[in-house]
Amino acid sequence: MSIRKGKIEEREYQKNIFENAKNSNTLVVLPTGLGKTVISVLVVDYRLSKYKDSMALFLAPTKPLVSQHYKTFSALMDVKLGMTSGETKKADRQNVYETSRLIFATPQTVENDIENGNIDFSDFSLLIVDEAHHTVGNYAYVKIAKEYMMKSAHPLILGLTASPASDQEKINLICRNLSIANVEIRGEDDPDVAPYVKSKTIEEIRLELPNEILEIISYLKIFIQEQVVALQHVGLLKDAALNRINRRTILMLQKSLQARMFSGNRNFYTIRGIIITSKLLKLYHALNLISTQSVGAFNRFIQKIINEGTSKTDKELAKAEQIRWLFEKSQKILDSGVEHPKLKELSKILSDSFSSEQKAIIFTQYRDTVDVIYDTVRRNEGVRPVKFIGQGKSGLSQKKQIEIIKDFEAGVYNVLVSTSVSEEGMSIKGADLAIFYETVPSGIRSIQRRGRVGRFNAGKIFILITEGTNDEGYYWVSKEKRVR
Repeated sequence: MSIRKGKIEEREYQKNIFENAKNSNTLVVLPTGLGKTVISVLVVDYRLSKYKDSMALFLAPTKPLVSQHYKTFSALMDVKLGMTSGETKKADRQNVYETSRLIFATPQTVENDIENGNIDFSDFSLLIVDEAHHTVGNYAYVKIAKEYMMKSAHPLILGLTASPASDQEKINLICRNLSIANVEIRGEDDPDVAPYVKSKTIEEIRLELPNEILEIISYLKIFIQEQVVALQHVGLLKDAALNRINRRTILMLQKSLQARMFSGNRNFYTIRGIIITSKLLKLYHALNLISTQSVGAFNRFIQKIINEGTSKTDKELAKAEQIRWLFEKSQKILDSGVEHPKLKELSKILSDSFSSEQKAIIFTQYRDTVDVIYDTVRRNEGVRPVKFIGQGKSGLSQKKQIEIIKDFEAGVYNVLVSTSVSEEGMSIKGADLAIFYETVPSGIRSIQRRGRVGRFNAGKIFILITEGTNDEGYYWVSKEKRVR
């Protein structure tokens, strides 16, 4: 036994899943916060004990997540651990593979090492795939699993995900790609899980938009319709009713036009269609910003098109009188103190349901909205907020992300204003309250968000829903995916 004594709380459902997973390729579907990591510790311990000279490989999608798992296993197991990433030199990675029994890595790193012959799976007896719902398409997990199953003398795969059981088609695809024979699904209501679930209360708050914002939305919808008509004038979607055309329709059309162009068909109608669909997608994004996010984020988005846009799409939009009107109108109502009602509601929630000794996570889709929320909530007494965003352009480095999580857990900050980077995988301890600034049309993302609160104590979740907007539609879509 390499598990440190007294470090793991025995839970009935974890033991049950372990017994089924220790000798058969298994996908574990368990909501965030219910201990998938403990199950993987038990399986690692079993496989490394059974095959004395073998190794195990633990894959996670991001470096912060790899680092977090490495830290967790270091505290739980007395075994030689190694960690590697794309930043590790090739010779140093090879040394990790040769001297460690349990290795933590990103899939991209291992995929590269397969190609350059830097890793040999013949001595591995276990492959753990965290956030296994990524095992689709061209993602590195697919290639690694295939190579591992072919080369390992004693292959076993353990997939971990919070993906909802209702998404059966995707689960079937993941199982095929990981050679999964056994699926272990548990929910918070299952008999062997329920005793360990901390109580959570969920409050849905429905908000009405003020007339000033409704006026902008109405004008913007007319502008969108005019662009759809322009598409029909070049022979596209001419048989479709205007009220049946939406963002998804336009996105599919754009992909079709781009494929046509890449195949060599670069006539006027194809090029013109791509430009108009690009304009429409920007306008749909603007519509979502003004209706579900904030006037400030909308205003900055329009301003960026006018002042910084260099593409043909942006230049055409910038010349349009409608865009100028939208910018001036949104600036005017901002100057008059009108903002999206969600921002006022955020302050109210933090005033009424939050104390400076507690911790809260506010989830939102967009970085611009993170800035607006941060500027709003820091005015609340006792609130010590911090922004938590992904890498990308002007984003946070993985090192900085890890530092922020550590400071949040230590109480340096007590409100984490975050994009989707905190939804997946990252263990964030001690959050008492979560606020969904908007709904998301994904069952898995909804479950991941919920799993970030109430891990150790009772928690409360607030979901902000703007009536008559995408919030309502996305709410019902994600709810259906969770309960089917």
